[in-house]
Amino acid sequence: MELTKEQIQHIESYLASKDFDYIDLKPEILDHMISDVEQFMDKNNTFEDAFARVRIRWEKHFRETSSFFFGMLYANSKIVVNKAVKQFKKYYVLYLASYFSPFVFLKFVPITFSETTVNFTNGFLFSFSLAMLGYMAFIIIKTSFSKVKTTYHFILKTQYFGLILLVMGLAVGIFKDTGELNPVFTGFVCGGYAVVFICHHFYKKHEEAIEKYKIV
Repeated sequence: MELTKEQIQHIESYLASKDFDYIDLKPEILDHMISDVEQFMDKNNTFEDAFARVRIRWEKHFRETSSFFFGMLYANSKIVVNKAVKQFKKYYVLYLASYFSPFVFLKFVPITFSETTVNFTNGFLFSFSLAMLGYMAFIIIKTSFSKVKTTYHFILKTQYFGLILLVMGLAVGIFKDTGELNPVFTGFVCGGYAVVFICHHFYKKHEEAIEKYKIV
């Protein structure tokens, strides 16, 4: 049995009461809930009874939860967190690899450069890192002023703290006094660049979702 506009509005109001306004998820969840209500109504249940059963069925999906991938500080509804984890898993591996790969490599294969090379590299990395931090400041400001929620925006917020790796790498430098690459701080800088890349990716996904659903 197909629902009326008023009945669909009841379901939309329920989603609003759950503060579930993620534009990349809401249409899909709304369709699922409408379908569930229609199935119950096909079994001679009234809309009120069918909707009550569907609310009970979906209640667990709106409960706040967190994930190992984002940490306990970043909790959200189970639906949002599950999709975020699915989107983020491979980038989490990239993040870990970007730090541990140079760290482990340089621990076993020390590399030393001349003073000229060290000075040039330090200057280049300082300029490039400042540019990356400037770009991240743009992303943070742009998304902070936007009231539009997406799963990608949720992921973005969980990654900003990782920029401290890049700041620490900048502050200390990746070279020891001898001209040898410091494994720890080289790993920090590489990890920081990975955070910038990850944030760039999910910022673009966030913007694409806004464009797709025509949100201004």
